[in-house]
Amino acid sequence: MINCSGNLIPSIKEASKAILQSLLNGFHVKETIRYQKNNLLFWELHYFRMMAALRRHRFNIPVEYTLVYLENELILTPDAKVLQHIHTFKNVVDMNWEWWSQTNQPFDMSKVRNNAYDFFYNKYYNAKRLNEIIPILKHKEWCDQLVSVMMDMEEIGEDKYSEEVTEAFGYIESNGVRVSDDVCDIFDERVRKHISNGRLYTKYNLWTSTGRPANSFGNVNFAAMKPEQRKAIIPEFDMLVEYDYDAYHLRLIGDLIGYEFEKESVHQHLADKYGCSYDEAKQRSFKQLYGGIDKEVRDNITFFGLTYDKINTFWKYFKSHKFIETDIYNRKLLSKNYTDMNKNKLFNYLIQAYETESNIKTIIELKRYLLDKKTKLVLYGYDSFLFDFSKDDGVSTLTELKNILERNGHMVKSQAGSNYGEMNDISDRL
Repeated sequence: MINCSGNLIPSIKEASKAILQSLLNGFHVKETIRYQKNNLLFWELHYFRMMAALRRHRFNIPVEYTLVYLENELILTPDAKVLQHIHTFKNVVDMNWEWWSQTNQPFDMSKVRNNAYDFFYNKYYNAKRLNEIIPILKHKEWCDQLVSVMMDMEEIGEDKYSEEVTEAFGYIESNGVRVSDDVCDIFDERVRKHISNGRLYTKYNLWTSTGRPANSFGNVNFAAMKPEQRKAIIPEFDMLVEYDYDAYHLRLIGDLIGYEFEKESVHQHLADKYGCSYDEAKQRSFKQLYGGIDKEVRDNITFFGLTYDKINTFWKYFKSHKFIETDIYNRKLLSKNYTDMNKNKLFNYLIQAYETESNIKTIIELKRYLLDKKTKLVLYGYDSFLFDFSKDDGVSTLTELKNILERNGHMVKSQAGSNYGEMNDISDRL
């Protein structure tokens, strides 16, 4: 990537002849800057020194090259979400995103190795702030190697999906979840390292094969906690409140095929079509979606007939164009990255992508609504959202949260409790 007068050129192959000549033969000003505790150290002095060097050599300095402008120029990082917890920079490119979007694999950090890191992290894996005792020159060695690996990427640039997925899940991670005093007994002693001020912090892996974030961190798989383990999660304020989407995937599919379920129960709607019980309808719908839609079902139930047609439309496009784009952010799924793809699997990937992308928009809207409130979104589970609710915000806050979650016509159920393992239904009260 080349930043030329504020314009980003993704690859050196796309640079003009004049730019290439300038890079090879032109005058350069080099400045090394250190960053510590949310601040660029002596940034103002560095800035004036760079400007003085340019003036000395009679360069015309663009009027927009202000102190703030240059501070916010493009930053490359192996994990924008982690960087966001340290300081909220603008114009950040996540190399994990770049690598994942091209290969459907997360950025391979094993390529960046350092003997000092391996030694300390293997021997003192439970120690907090371990990085502070590793010699600074070893940090520099690691960073130099990381930069070398990152710059091997052919295309580098900012992307709306990367920016917003980082904002959404970084926000949830920053809130943490309040845990009980016996959390280490319930889970494992290794959890202690990830607890600060009574909160256990989550870490969402955004770069999975389907794009659906995984949430397993600190020896805790937050997406698959047992009821007894859930009891370790308690409110910091007054109560925990969870909203859970009703038949979320079926409603999302309805959006894509133009089939409206309205406010009724989706499973009951389909149970009436099948002529069976509610519980049996759930099982039959799951089988149809992920095991293949039977001819009799698609001929007799409009929803499944339209779904079958959409599955085939997606597959035909994917086979002929060698890629397909997701519905909201137009993220490309490249056929070269999937060796065992079939039409049902592709449809599942696209539905999970639509689910995640829709939820990113929802989380950002929730974040903005809760900006001046105590209530916080503390846990996300694909089709569920857990809030740490403060009564100081008023019961109307719970109603508004429900309205935000249902803004696209996707109905939610709600429950509340004094711990995450013992929750009571409050849907009728909201």
